Amino acid sequence: MTFDELIQRIAQATDPADLFGNEACTDAAALRRCYLRLAATLHPDRHPDRIAEATAAFQRLQHWRNEAHRRLQMSSAALHVTTRQHVYRCDELPLSGDLCDLFPSTAGSERVVLKIVRNARNNDLLQAEADALRTFDRELNGQAVRAHFPSLLEDALLTDMAGTQRWTNILRFASGAVTLDAVMRAYPQGLHPADAAWMFNRLLATLAIAHGLGLVHGAVIPPHVAIFPEDHNGMLFDWCYSVAPGELLKAVSPPYRALYPPEVLERRPVSPATDLFMAARCMALLLGSDASASRFPEVVPRSLQRLLRVCLIPAPHRRPSDAWAVFDDLQTLLRAHYGPPQFRPFVMPASR
Repeated sequence: MTFDELIQRIAQATDPADLFGNEACTDAAALRRCYLRLAATLHPDRHPDRIAEATAAFQRLQHWRNEAHRRLQMSSAALHVTTRQHVYRCDELPLSGDLCDLFPSTAGSERVVLKIVRNARNNDLLQAEADALRTFDRELNGQAVRAHFPSLLEDALLTDMAGTQRWTNILRFASGAVTLDAVMRAYPQGLHPADAAWMFNRLLATLAIAHGLGLVHGAVIPPHVAIFPEDHNGMLFDWCYSVAPGELLKAVSPPYRALYPPEVLERRPVSPATDLFMAARCMALLLGSDASASRFPEVVPRSLQRLLRVCLIPAPHRRPSDAWAVFDDLQTLLRAHYGPPQFRPFVMPASR
């Protein structure tokens, strides 16, 4: 791997496996070999003409090496967690999110995910997610649209061996879910608009429902948006960042900072228009454009391009803020280009 290729891979990495591979992330010796090989290519002393760029990338490489080590240590023994309601057993390698470690677990015969905050200073963000999910349970009970949101089984404050208390949300496992970042990796040239359309439909409906309940999601980014290829359902994960309209976001997702609208980056209050901006950026990427929606593949209808660009207007007061209205506009243009709605089977490649 060349220096430039490694710089690019580090810039795009969202997980240690993106740099070191799956095997190195489960074997300490393999991790060390891989790290040393990459470090030799990247070390700033070898690139005096690009020392600032090499130094920044080398620091990120060390960050991901440390994260991989931490996960190996956590997976060296099975995790058993006892709460008020259940004993949860995890024998799998945890996944790493922005704020939390995600432990696939079982409670009896049920599959669940233990979402444990990594830094106790972010306990309040996990509590915000628990509050949001309880709102959906209360307000959407018995409705089909409840399926667009994760299910909270319980929450707990766990104390580790050092005495640190970490907030934990226990979520029902979403079997069959595929995140948009996985879809983008599988289809790097972009999806056919008719396939992307139903995914956008589900996302818009989910946002419209949440906004109607007084919540801005605040982090509509590819790893938080999931689709279910089998039945074309959609789900929006990670409500840790959610706030009421008019409030400031407490945090952003660092790897996806470039997808946030100006009001977030400038520390101004958010609104439903904030979520629609980020949703439009997700769809632009899914269709094979860049995040700014500056140029699309020829197959993407001009009317759909215009709809996304309107949602990407920098000034939030000039941008659409009604997700149902955007949803209706999308239905109109889809009928004009593709006729009445019909189910299009969508298949994820077995491997990529």
